[in-house]
Amino acid sequence: MKLHQSESALGAVQPLGLRDPAEAVLISGPIQLDPRDQRLSIDGQPAILTGKSLALLHTLMQHPQLLVTKDQLFDAVWPGVIVSESVLTTAVKEVRKALGDDARSPRFVETARGRGYRFLLPVQQQDQQPVESLAIVPIVAPVPVQPPAAGVSNVAAVQPQRARRWIVPAVIAAILLGGVMAWPLIWPKSGVAAQVAHPKSIAVLPFDDFSPNSDQQWFAEGLTEEIQNRLVQTPDLRVTSRTAAAKVRKANTGVIEAAQLLGVANILEGSVRRIDSRVRVTVELIRVPDGLQIWSQNYDRPDSDIISIQEDIAFEIARALKTVMDPPKLRAMVGVGTRSVDAYEAYLRGISLDQRQLVEGDVAFARAAAESYEQARQLDPNFAAAHWRSARTWFGNATRIDSTVFGNKLSEETRLTGYFERVNAAIASSRDETEALKYRSGRAVMQLQFKTAQQLMAQYLKARPRDTEAWEAMGDMSAYAGDQSAMARAAERIHTLSIEAGNPKSRAITLSVMALQRSEAIARARQQLALRPTNAITQYQAHRAFIWGGNVDEARALLGRIDASTMPDENKLLARMRQACAEGRTNVARSLHAKLADVGDLNSRWQATQLMGDNAAATALLQPLDRPERLATLMQFMIVPTFDAVRYPMLMAALTRNGVVPRKAIAMPFGCRAP
Repeated sequence: MKLHQSESALGAVQPLGLRDPAEAVLISGPIQLDPRDQRLSIDGQPAILTGKSLALLHTLMQHPQLLVTKDQLFDAVWPGVIVSESVLTTAVKEVRKALGDDARSPRFVETARGRGYRFLLPVQQQDQQPVESLAIVPIVAPVPVQPPAAGVSNVAAVQPQRARRWIVPAVIAAILLGGVMAWPLIWPKSGVAAQVAHPKSIAVLPFDDFSPNSDQQWFAEGLTEEIQNRLVQTPDLRVTSRTAAAKVRKANTGVIEAAQLLGVANILEGSVRRIDSRVRVTVELIRVPDGLQIWSQNYDRPDSDIISIQEDIAFEIARALKTVMDPPKLRAMVGVGTRSVDAYEAYLRGISLDQRQLVEGDVAFARAAAESYEQARQLDPNFAAAHWRSARTWFGNATRIDSTVFGNKLSEETRLTGYFERVNAAIASSRDETEALKYRSGRAVMQLQFKTAQQLMAQYLKARPRDTEAWEAMGDMSAYAGDQSAMARAAERIHTLSIEAGNPKSRAITLSVMALQRSEAIARARQQLALRPTNAITQYQAHRAFIWGGNVDEARALLGRIDASTMPDENKLLARMRQACAEGRTNVARSLHAKLADVGDLNSRWQATQLMGDNAAATALLQPLDRPERLATLMQFMIVPTFDAVRYPMLMAALTRNGVVPRKAIAMPFGCRAP
């Protein structure tokens, strides 16, 4: 870590000068800075910038259009204090955020790489005098600290992008009424209530791509995701979700503000640059709120070293945060699992494509991701993680009834065979015993050995208790095993962990409903709606929770938002059917059922038929799935408590062989003909 000690503590340095700096208001185009009152305004509107960041801007504006070196900035803003250069970098980012400036195309603050910074515009000085005698005079720049760089000329005042404006009366009122409780109103965090951040909480911000052609974003995204995945496996780290971190990064917030919004004590940010068969990765781990750099590293290596770079980053971060894992176990955990750069790059590309599919909803990205994972496993037959991700595309995105990844090209029997081939390869090639437990659990599910799957996943979660995705799998397999209490436990963990991660998962609401934990489902639905009021999936799952819990009026209030969302038509029709049945409007529900028969998938048609009280017809809809090669699809209906496994002989025979007693089916709550 590079540290700087202010020269004022070591020897004499010429201070930066200005006539009466404690009193003079500085004006430059739309910017007005009042150092006496510690206030900054843009176009007459207050902008948020305080402490050292404000002092930094003040120092730069005292020397307009001149280079101010890093040493001189440390002397002026952090006199007598030993700090790292990351503190200066963070303060500059906060300044740019307040001004609406862009580091790549600066209009106000320019970076002189490796040397310092320059305020680009002319500055005027307004003395603090009575209003009738205010005098505005240009600042006479002191003797140049450094001459302007060659080719840099004066820049005319440019109108900046408007910085975020705050409704001042509302903020003041909140502070007067709520005291310190007004803080969460000013800084709403994504997904968590305002509280002191856990000391071992971290957000991994999406890495920037600084490659000359800006064509390595897939590499930056994949690298970010892999580092995050490795950190999530560390049992005592709280890692913010990728979705929440990406949202904050997209908003172009500074590091400190990002940490406040995400509710974390540490931020990791980085960048990648690839050119001429070399890769440069720069990473920085910053502790909030003091802005101190815990760890940083610049990697400038051949492309062949990208695997060791990723492993080193994850290892050093976990070690810097003093996790409970000893170094040998930590080093084994962060291992990528392949030494083939080509295989690893194909794997990273698949991860990036998966993320694009989640954001954009285009199945073409899911298909391309599946192809990338296939390429990775073929390039390195011992790459367990690639085998596992490929297996999941064959089951998680392929054998399910609503899957469109492979379309109708492959039969379900072929898909099931493809899944087992890949998951067996993952288990055989895994060098991580804990990770192999997850693979074995997944295989056991597909073999309908649900109790075995539960036991294996429980062992995995004991070692990696903060893996939300694994808790989701545990919730599903517990439903298949008829273990309602384990379903409820999984729902609680998914809800708690996803709230902490800043990305509430509606799966917690769904599992709570399916476990018949109706009061918990309603409470979680309300909390998630408060945090994500515009999320369509949350609205849909909350609507069902309210209906099943008897809160019909509360459910009705969500219908307008669900109808206006981009959710598939079958989901909208199902929500309206539930509402109509709950309100006794049977004729309306019958009309909606007829529409669903034309546009709905098998799952929605089955639910709609149950809503109408025709259980015999609902059973008949699923009867074609009661065949050996299709049981992996039929078992997925077992999560719904209205599913009656007894009506499907082949499924029941498989359950009996594996010692599973399915839950007794219940009538559809608030169905049109429910008792």
